[in-house]
Amino acid sequence: MLEEGQFYPRKTMTAEERLWWYSRFFDAVEVNSSFYAIPSAATTALWARRTPPGFLFNVKAYGLLTGHYVDVARLPDALKKMLPDGQQTRQRVPSTAFSAKARSWAFAELRKSLQPLRLVGKLGYVLFQLAPWIEDTDEMLSYLSTLRDELPDAVIAVEFRNRSWFGPRTDETLRFLAEHGLTYVSIDGPRSRASVASLPALTSPSAVFRLHGRNFKGLLAQLQGKAPTVAEKYDYLYSDEEIEEIARAAGGLNGKAERVHLAMNNNRRDYPVINGLKLKEMLLDDWHPPDRQALIEELEERRAASKSTRKRRRRAA
Repeated sequence: MLEEGQFYPRKTMTAEERLWWYSRFFDAVEVNSSFYAIPSAATTALWARRTPPGFLFNVKAYGLLTGHYVDVARLPDALKKMLPDGQQTRQRVPSTAFSAKARSWAFAELRKSLQPLRLVGKLGYVLFQLAPWIEDTDEMLSYLSTLRDELPDAVIAVEFRNRSWFGPRTDETLRFLAEHGLTYVSIDGPRSRASVASLPALTSPSAVFRLHGRNFKGLLAQLQGKAPTVAEKYDYLYSDEEIEEIARAAGGLNGKAERVHLAMNNNRRDYPVINGLKLKEMLLDDWHPPDRQALIEELEERRAASKSTRKRRRRAA
């Protein structure tokens, strides 16, 4: 979005400035970096302080907790020490290489990370996006049944990406989630018999829609054993007609759910912003995008004030 898009007014913006700008247009963000490394509580406390009241952070669960492979180089020392002999020298290791003790450690770190957001009411949902190869098994059902105990104060959203959870098993899958207080993630993606079906459903007081785009070529490349990049898989700009279709589906749960979350995952250029703003226009009758020029002027004032503060601190030092 910085290099190829038009949403941010400058290509040279700090992370704090980008978050400030973004939070003037949207009321929630989905944190993807937490999938690779659990952020510190100090970091999440900064996020909370730098955003307006009511802004929500939806946080992806750490990959070790969702059945993915993890990069050994990114592992914290505590987890590296828990790897079995011979695994420390590998580049990537499967989640199954870790013991129950390692998972407990990761859950404890995740709870600490989420605490600053939870305390100020800025924690949306925690996303457990299961790896595509995670099938419907008794072992996985047993694991999912423990999530509420591990994160008792969070909205836990589960996204299935394997077809074994659906078809004849759809009703059982949704019933299981409802019985365990877990939120079903409705996805919108490529329309194919090889993909998980788009199914709006409510299994908890919160509803979550994640829009991956309908890039069939990206899905096909993945099915053929290729390794398309994230941009190649999710390179898709929804048409206004498609956004209207999604808005109707989300609106159908409005009034039944306490809160409906919509997250754009068509990660290419400014596509998620373009489609996200269109969704807001369709779903919120009284919402209008802010004045960009006024925000640019405010941003420059904030930059000047920050620069002045840094100069005073240097002189004082």
